[in-house]
Amino acid sequence: MFPSALLPFPQGKRRLAGVDIGGTTVTTVVVDERWQLLADETVATDLRDNAATMASIAAGIRQALAAAGTTGPELAALGVGIPGMVDPLLGISHLAVNLRWSDFPLAQRLTELFGVPAFLENDVRVAALGVHTFDNPNQLSDLVYVALGTGMAAGVILDGQIFRGRHGLAGEFGHFTVEPDGVICGCGNRGCLETIVSASGVIRLAREGLAAGAPSALRAATVLMARDVYEAAAGGDKLAQQVIERVGTELGRALRNVALAYDVDEIVLGGGITRAGDLFLAPLLAEWARQRRESALARFLLTPELVRIADPTRNMGAWGAAALAARRLNQIEQG
Repeated sequence: MFPSALLPFPQGKRRLAGVDIGGTTVTTVVVDERWQLLADETVATDLRDNAATMASIAAGIRQALAAAGTTGPELAALGVGIPGMVDPLLGISHLAVNLRWSDFPLAQRLTELFGVPAFLENDVRVAALGVHTFDNPNQLSDLVYVALGTGMAAGVILDGQIFRGRHGLAGEFGHFTVEPDGVICGCGNRGCLETIVSASGVIRLAREGLAAGAPSALRAATVLMARDVYEAAAGGDKLAQQVIERVGTELGRALRNVALAYDVDEIVLGGGITRAGDLFLAPLLAEWARQRRESALARFLLTPELVRIADPTRNMGAWGAAALAARRLNQIEQG
């Protein structure tokens, strides 16, 4: 378990809550002063309108606080991770497409509801902080956390701090252009990395193969999911194996660029498709092995130890949000 001495709990406080808000679910964890988990609750995100979305977030937090037996005076603060563009100083969600929010004062609303400070940050950056704080056995100061879900994004930790960049866009590796004539990405550009390296990319490539007539057990899937592709690949399905090889190869090439750009100690991968474990990593490592055979720089840089999969048992976004709250409170106390 994480040694709490690395992140002191705010003086005199007993509980912190970390909230991971997504377009499908809201997960809240509540921890005590020893960083022991008291509650881990997930509710559906209600997207009917802003009021309904806010109500579902508040309901999820209340459910977790009740499960933890936490009363109002015991709670020190809320940390919150939310997708999209965020102003962490003002606590405003400037643009969260999945939540249909624009310039929404989320921190203020949560403070009004729960009577404690609420601290806001982009969800992937918060998850990177979660990895750095709770899934960092070698206590590394510099790492990149890459989240692979419907899309692809990353959080960068340098010298133990979240690196945001001038416009808060550091880590948007999913929008590297890898196929200038490729399919249109949600950002409007063509051939972004996340059109290939993501759960939606895996599904798209598999469907293209099926449409081209490739024989595959995937034809039997009523609703094709990325995990179906990895399960089929494990069973020897040729189309599925081609898809995951393409995904892993492109990811390997992209992560070389990430390693060169940031020169971090570790690149940690998380998200649904990484749960395939070694099957997911194998084509990435094969691409790195190919590069090492051809390049002295790659032999020095791209060691297998540079990349790993995050702990799949912990919601890094929610835990990272709790760490964010602790950090911000400690900064306030220290002036």
